Amino acid sequence: MMRPMFDLVKSHLLPLVFGLTRKIALEAWDRPFSLFIDPLDAGDRLRAIRYWKFFLRLVAVIFVVSAASFASGGNFKPLKRSIDPVTVLGKQALSLCGSKIANLGLFAVDGDYLRPIPFQIDEKRNGQYVFTDGEIASTDTDAGRLDNDDEIAFISGDAGSRLDPEQLPESVRAGVEIEVIDPVDGSRGYVYLLAFYEQATRSEVDYVVYDVARNEIETTDYHIGYDAEAPISIDNLRVKKPDGSEGASVADRQKVRIEGDTFWNLMHLSRNEGDFRCKVLGYIDGPVRVIRHTKNWQVIFWEIPTPSVCLTSIYWKTGMTFPITVEIPFSIKRLFRTVSMRIYVDSPPQVTGRRYYNSNNLQGVDIDGRMSRAERAMDPRPFSWQVVAGTTDEHPEGWFSRQLYDPEKVPVQLPLYYLDNENEPDAPEHFPGCYGCLGFEFEGIGELESGSFAVEVQMYPMPSYSPGEEAEYLQITDNPLKIRAKKLVHE
Repeated sequence: MMRPMFDLVKSHLLPLVFGLTRKIALEAWDRPFSLFIDPLDAGDRLRAIRYWKFFLRLVAVIFVVSAASFASGGNFKPLKRSIDPVTVLGKQALSLCGSKIANLGLFAVDGDYLRPIPFQIDEKRNGQYVFTDGEIASTDTDAGRLDNDDEIAFISGDAGSRLDPEQLPESVRAGVEIEVIDPVDGSRGYVYLLAFYEQATRSEVDYVVYDVARNEIETTDYHIGYDAEAPISIDNLRVKKPDGSEGASVADRQKVRIEGDTFWNLMHLSRNEGDFRCKVLGYIDGPVRVIRHTKNWQVIFWEIPTPSVCLTSIYWKTGMTFPITVEIPFSIKRLFRTVSMRIYVDSPPQVTGRRYYNSNNLQGVDIDGRMSRAERAMDPRPFSWQVVAGTTDEHPEGWFSRQLYDPEKVPVQLPLYYLDNENEPDAPEHFPGCYGCLGFEFEGIGELESGSFAVEVQMYPMPSYSPGEEAEYLQITDNPLKIRAKKLVHE
């Protein structure tokens, strides 16, 4: 591992040290004290000092060059981060752009061999995904070849060590080394996108499956489903255990509640998630992620719908990201005297032994269907992340989530909404009561003019949770993995 640095020291630094030492020793033999006391001939002393300064500077330069050589050719500590989704643009694949996608495979070093790892290449056209299924399914205009804007997707945990060139199969036409770097600790992993003359070998592992009929996505890490009568609402949310089993769903129903009174109390507006419509227009079901494109709208007055909004949600093996877009068809403050909106998830009462944490309430509170003093005293200000996790040996699993938005483009605040009262009705719902209802409110929505604004929600399943372990999930966005690509083989 230290070979590049050792060779540079041996070939450059040691001869320099011996040469300068010999020269200084010869001068010191003629004038033993010239380095320290030379009142009659200061030139020799200054010359020796200059030798030493030059020597020290050169040593510093050589060590910097050695470190650079080591960084470019040596090995590094292996990448620790295993849950991060990784997306590499086609243009980063260098010479492989224009290759047939069917002839491309992604590999990682496994001992003395290269093994294919799960990945997918999602094509894009004019900045939009080319969906392979659904009513808007189509094909790209490049005849199945890799374009600059196509996305190569895989999971960081599948990256391996660096390739020895002798491990490269002879059937490879060209390739790219993709280095995945953690900017926090410098650890890194490697995957290899290789082009073959014939169809590439692919991994048989499929991390993600989309059941279209049931509107459910199941991965090796979690299971999520949507309500048949309110298709924007999550009503099935389970974390997978290491053995593949799953417990009870922690979601009774994802709720969207809008309340408002017009001026002079002419009308009271009350809408919930059942008043929203959602239609899946297209989707991509690949080995590492499902991309789902939906058309969404709601009914505000009578049967008059709002303008529809098309949203694209991505369900990775290890977690999911989906936008929440609010469409405002008119100036709210000119019509409504009061208005409120909140989005939150309720839980079934049989899911016991859980605890809630967020960035403003690190100590956590127990979810048990009764509002405790600690729950009432929670800091309700907008939070950057939240975790709900089990506290029992049987069910330690939980969920991490956060809301991401640009405050300049979303002129509202998102304070905490929390209610833990099993005797508080909150219909429509499958189980009566608000057993750990938690989410956020849109504070200031009554001042909005017409238009739309979006909030991206991230959710990741957690095998277990102890305070502080949220840092691993925060890094995904706050300190994203860096990508460095290098040509591996020339045609």
